[in-house]
Amino acid sequence: ARGTKRQRPRSAAGRCSMVQKAAANLETEVTALRKIQNELATVHEQRQQALTQVNENEMVIKELGFLEDDAKVYKLIGPVLVTQDLVEVKANVNTRIEYIKADVARIDKVIKDVEKRRAEQREKVNKMQAAEVANAAAAHPGT
Repeated sequence: ARGTKRQRPRSAAGRCSMVQKAAANLETEVTALRKIQNELATVHEQRQQALTQVNENEMVIKELGFLEDDAKVYKLIGPVLVTQDLVEVKANVNTRIEYIKADVARIDKVIKDVEKRRAEQREKVNKMQAAEVANAAAAHPGT
């Protein structure tokens, strides 16, 4: 039949080139997955640091609760100790706790986003690996 083209079987060199391209693509995707995993580890570390700050500040509030209302409280500003009002100090520490908790909530959202991207990337890598295995099996039937 004229006008129709027959596909020629791919040569071994053509198959080899395709395998190399697939391997390079897979390596690129695996590298992207590693980057996402490193990002997730960094974000988890930030969350842990924020939670540590919350705990430290809550301990400060607890310690301030033991003081008499007229107790003198000092704040270190540079090399100088400055007298502060106890009520003002408690309010400042409570405000700091709320800011840090808001930051933890923001970090939690980032973690969910990064975990979603990691799952998507992992699925992509798994599919590429499965395709590579299938192609290898098709190229070498009976082995």
